Amino acid sequence: MKILGIDIGSTSIKAVELDSAFGRYEVHEYYEQRVIHTDGGDPARATHDALIRLMQSLPKTPDRIVMALHSRHVTFRNLQLPTRDKKAVMAGVGYELDDELPFSIEQCQYDYSILSQSKAGTQLHVGATLKKNIVNALEDWGRAGINPDLITTEAWAFRTLLNRVVGAPEQERPLLVLKMGHERTILYIHWRGVPILSREIAWGGKDLTMAICDRYQTPIAQAEAAKLDHGFVVPTSQQNDVTPEQAEFSNALLQPIERLLADIKQAELTCKNITNLTIGQVFISGGTSLLPGIGRLLEEAMGVQVKPLQALSGIATSGVTYSEVADATFLLAASLALTIVGSERALAINFRKGEFGKAGRSRELNITTLRRPLMALGAIGLSFFASMFVQSHFYSTRIDDTNAQLEKSVKGFFGSVSNSAVRTYMSNVSTLRNSVNKELKKQRELSKLSSPNPKSPENFLKTISTTIPKDVVVDLVQFQVGAAPTAPYSDAPTNEVTASLTFLADPKSIDKLNSIMGTALVGMKHSGTEDAKSPDGSTKRLKITYSGKPPEDSFGKSP
Repeated sequence: MKILGIDIGSTSIKAVELDSAFGRYEVHEYYEQRVIHTDGGDPARATHDALIRLMQSLPKTPDRIVMALHSRHVTFRNLQLPTRDKKAVMAGVGYELDDELPFSIEQCQYDYSILSQSKAGTQLHVGATLKKNIVNALEDWGRAGINPDLITTEAWAFRTLLNRVVGAPEQERPLLVLKMGHERTILYIHWRGVPILSREIAWGGKDLTMAICDRYQTPIAQAEAAKLDHGFVVPTSQQNDVTPEQAEFSNALLQPIERLLADIKQAELTCKNITNLTIGQVFISGGTSLLPGIGRLLEEAMGVQVKPLQALSGIATSGVTYSEVADATFLLAASLALTIVGSERALAINFRKGEFGKAGRSRELNITTLRRPLMALGAIGLSFFASMFVQSHFYSTRIDDTNAQLEKSVKGFFGSVSNSAVRTYMSNVSTLRNSVNKELKKQRELSKLSSPNPKSPENFLKTISTTIPKDVVVDLVQFQVGAAPTAPYSDAPTNEVTASLTFLADPKSIDKLNSIMGTALVGMKHSGTEDAKSPDGSTKRLKITYSGKPPEDSFGKSP
């Protein structure tokens, strides 16, 4: 977010632009437009033209604009209320102001910020101004195309800056800020994070220029150039170190500076009455503060340290150091921009509330500005819902088709099954899975009864018949193969198969038979030979028996 703080001076318009995001900020750029005065011209018109040029020079319209009413149009009070209740605080502020202000509360626009709360109550800062001052300012700025988001006080802007660049130990004694401009000077006193005094006096660099005119009888333009190019003041401690001409020039400027010192003394007395402390440090700023020797002169006159207030360099988070001129002249603009950075935004004194609030105008502007994005968003939303409808219809159709196929498959698998059972299966996958598994188990049991025996004795006999060659003449007198007689038929595939074969063979064929059977029936052993006769009793034969577990492939050979 880009925040622009604008300081309207008599000779130039200064602006500082900050980049702010997530509580962090950085100085983006600073701008200045000279106010071109002409002889007999309207000063207000010159300021108006400078404001227009300033806004036109910006590369991009800022997101927020902050401006301030001059201190002569504003008053403030620091109040201590014996309550912490929000409604009571709001009522108490109005009650206190009604007694404090020199004008009617109905003519006043005010805002307050809570500084601290404790058991004793609430400490708050209240800024107030006449409503007509806000009306006039908004009309003047509006003619230049400026509609600020926040209108605050110069005192609150300085308070925000000092709390960022000056540590708490230095604020234990009051601090004085002198912003010395061309026609006016602001005296601001700050103590422990709180504004104590803000006073505007009609004194500035113009008074020094007029003093040169009076002393040397020169035109104003020539005197202004002499002040800017060669002007200086000599502190008392250095009076003996300068020439008579230099002393004369310095003395000409000392007279208007004496008037400034008188106002400073008066502000210091007010500060002492409020805080019971004297000023501990002085910060100088503004174009006139660049006059050589003026800081040392003020330091000797007040007896306290005086140093320039580095505005831009003090708030630059990137460590950038700005020029002495930039730090001096852009103090108020930078301070204004800081008032709505991070948490300060909720605390800022803002006169743009109530009848002067910007909400109504902003709402009208936002609707116009966001018309196209809203239309685009509506089109995207319409497309999204249309897509969701089409997808929903498509998936619904697919689900219906799948359910119909599943219902058909269930009926085909289970055969005669009722519609209620089908609905039960469709609604409960676990029930369907269990029923299918039971049916499959049942079908497997039935298939065992109707399927061929994988270890058929007939196949085994065929294997033996094809294994023994024709030249080996034998008679198979005993043949037994398969499971034990007591084994259940359902377990036949898992039962161990045994075989027993008894042959009557010619003695000459015994060795060959043993060799053939040992190769074909690995795992079966012969139990020995016995003498026997042929069935007709005419020939001597040998009886040989083979028993054991036949190999698996002995059941699968084809004849």
